[in-house]
Amino acid sequence: MATMSTGAPRYTKVAIWLHWAIGLAVIANIGLAMLTEDMPRETHRTAMLIHKALGIAILGLTVLRILWRLGHKPPPLPAATPAWQRPVSKLVHFLFYALLILLPLSGWVWMSAADRPIDFFGLFTVPSIASPSKSLADTLHERHEVLGLAMLALAAIHVLAALKHQFVDRTGLIGRMNPF
Repeated sequence: MATMSTGAPRYTKVAIWLHWAIGLAVIANIGLAMLTEDMPRETHRTAMLIHKALGIAILGLTVLRILWRLGHKPPPLPAATPAWQRPVSKLVHFLFYALLILLPLSGWVWMSAADRPIDFFGLFTVPSIASPSKSLADTLHERHEVLGLAMLALAAIHVLAALKHQFVDRTGLIGRMNPF
């Protein structure tokens, strides 16, 4: 655990890097999924190839983040953090980790069940993890979209809460994850 110039505890550089890499990848992936719906077929296809590969990358980075977190305790919340916010913070982190695993995993199972291999940025084909099954593919398609909307909502709440802590409460909480 590092400290800011004020002496306040911050996350490690690895945790910060993983946080921002995963966060930006999630935002990009949500954007790709939502903004390409009405695009021409070939543009949509290319965007979805990137979306799928990025989803697998997010899954891998999340596994690394969880492993890092197991060995590196996060910094404590500031003492001035209201008591009710402490369990909410833990819940939000848990939900993020759950969605960061379930969302790409549901897409991977969906593509496997739909018999549509995932190309990982032209480097390799991601192995299937389910046998072809139209009913499973249809179910996972729906679940993947619901999980994506849940991720969008949670990410928006997270960003708004961070901005509130920074500019309304002036707790300096955002500095714990500031990469600069």
